[in-house]
Amino acid sequence: MLISQDWIRKPRARPLSIAHRGASAYGFDNTLEAYRLAHHLEADLWEVDVHLTRDGVVVACHDADLRAVCGDRRAVADLDYEEVVRLSANAGREIPRFEAVIDLATQLNAGIYVDAKVQPAARAAIEVLGAREFERVIIGTSDPEFCRHLKQAGCPFAVSLLVGVGQDPFVLADQAKPDLIHPCWERAGARPDRLLDAAFFAKADMRDLPVVTWHEERPDVAAALCSLPVFGICSDAPELIRPYHDLFPDGPVIVCHRGLRSIAPENTLASVRAAFSAGFQFAEIDVHETADGEIVVLHDDTLDRTTSLSGLVAQRQFAEVSAADAGSHHGSFFAKERVPHLRQVLELAEQWGGRLYVELKQADPLKVARLVLDHMTLDRAFFWSFESSHMRALRQAFPDAQLMARPQDYASIDACLADYQPQILEFNVENATAENLSEIRSAGLQSMIAYMGRDPRLMGEMIALKPDILNLDEPFLARSLMSADQRLCESE
Repeated sequence: MLISQDWIRKPRARPLSIAHRGASAYGFDNTLEAYRLAHHLEADLWEVDVHLTRDGVVVACHDADLRAVCGDRRAVADLDYEEVVRLSANAGREIPRFEAVIDLATQLNAGIYVDAKVQPAARAAIEVLGAREFERVIIGTSDPEFCRHLKQAGCPFAVSLLVGVGQDPFVLADQAKPDLIHPCWERAGARPDRLLDAAFFAKADMRDLPVVTWHEERPDVAAALCSLPVFGICSDAPELIRPYHDLFPDGPVIVCHRGLRSIAPENTLASVRAAFSAGFQFAEIDVHETADGEIVVLHDDTLDRTTSLSGLVAQRQFAEVSAADAGSHHGSFFAKERVPHLRQVLELAEQWGGRLYVELKQADPLKVARLVLDHMTLDRAFFWSFESSHMRALRQAFPDAQLMARPQDYASIDACLADYQPQILEFNVENATAENLSEIRSAGLQSMIAYMGRDPRLMGEMIALKPDILNLDEPFLARSLMSADQRLCESE
């Protein structure tokens, strides 16, 4: 089988996003769910670890044994495939056949980066890929001898040499003759990106070696890597490699409703972190006050729907609420996620340079605003509540606070503007018109459209109105539609 490897040297504006074991920040690694999440987060390639069962089936699994998956110390190589499936499925994280990963990648048009930890499994994986005529493939190995063997044996796929901390990548590359070089330097200090200096790239260019980097989840390091001439960057959170604000600097500001809730449980640190990691500017959160006066982030008045507790938030102590499981309703991967205190979300926003839209539920509006404004400047947060009295109290106490209002709650736009002088007006699919948005712009205010659906046609119509802000449940749908428009413009 003759496969072109020209794709690895194709000029690109940005590095490729390589989902490390799938989107393993949000799902059990090397599972089909982790790879589906990687697709949702627009990863270009999926890194897959392979092992071989006793009866010769290639499976996607990181470790040689099942301890991390289900506590079983036996090696994958000592078990038949059906037993591996049974044990892993009973633990809630079924180990898939490698062929199933390939089928999914074919369906979703993703490339594959095989981490060849075990040579027999790597050879079997190469046979599977060759039989499927799957082309966008890289075989990665940390063994220079095996790398050289694959090249000499005519491996139809690009071969990458993984290099550990303290190893000279170019001495090894000169011996092994790989197609790519992959420094695995995530543990080489706080800023390993600085090891990839001009001298490093000069040596790589001299050997015509594209560079793949280690899995990176630190926002400052990831941002620095994105600015370097690397082929691809691995990450447990692949959205970090192609952030929205970099791809669409002139696009509408996007608010992730209750965080990035399609990926992580709503109103948790995980969903807020995912929103900022993806480069979306705002996370929307809802706040309540516990019986002992603490401010927690939760949507409903009751704890029943999204936590392991029941009853009213206002009748529970903070110690109880903060200990509740707030993630299992989304999936077992998030079983350790807890109801956050507002202060924790504010600290996370500070860390990422993110902004917040704070919806006041059952909580003292002034207490909430003071806490928010202790952590961020007025321009980095805005507030709204169904209780207009809360909003008037905020306007009186904080004249320069950013407040939102909804025209649908008033007889007219003028009445809406007159109530508490909001700076942001939120429309919906029923009342968002070019005329209304133009009127708001003329008044020097910001327009926002809230759309919580997933209909591409309706989403496209809302984007076409060019609001200042979009408040969405499905921000990646908006992003993909904007990407399609961008590609269309570039081809014309």
